[in-house]
Amino acid sequence: MSNLQNKSDILTDAAKFLHDKGWYPAVAHGAYYGCYQLSKHIWLHKMRKTQQELDMLCSSGKIGSHEVLINEVRNFMRDSKKTDCNNHMSDYYRLIGQLKRLRVKADYDDEIFDSSASRNAISLSDTIIPILKKYQ
Repeated sequence: MSNLQNKSDILTDAAKFLHDKGWYPAVAHGAYYGCYQLSKHIWLHKMRKTQQELDMLCSSGKIGSHEVLINEVRNFMRDSKKTDCNNHMSDYYRLIGQLKRLRVKADYDDEIFDSSASRNAISLSDTIIPILKKYQ
């Protein structure tokens, strides 16, 4: 197990723990980064890319590392030709975008992040992670 896989598991569990404690605004962060770190594991260990390559793609395209990584992992899924890869690719891209928006709302917006939003973040993560695990 890579360190990123381990961190992903820890953050996913932490999100559920925080939800159970009623600390809802902190949940989306762990749920999102649990998925992000598993995506990064795929980038480094399955796609055999480096952090430097990710940095170069970000600087050449003038977009953030999260967007680049999400797009690259989506393309990796598509190119894998695995059974249902087109569905996986589409679901991953759509759902991680929703989860990212929830994380931004929880971390930065001056509004309530309640139990319902927290549950939604966990549900999204619980759907995304099994998709990612098919490609790790």
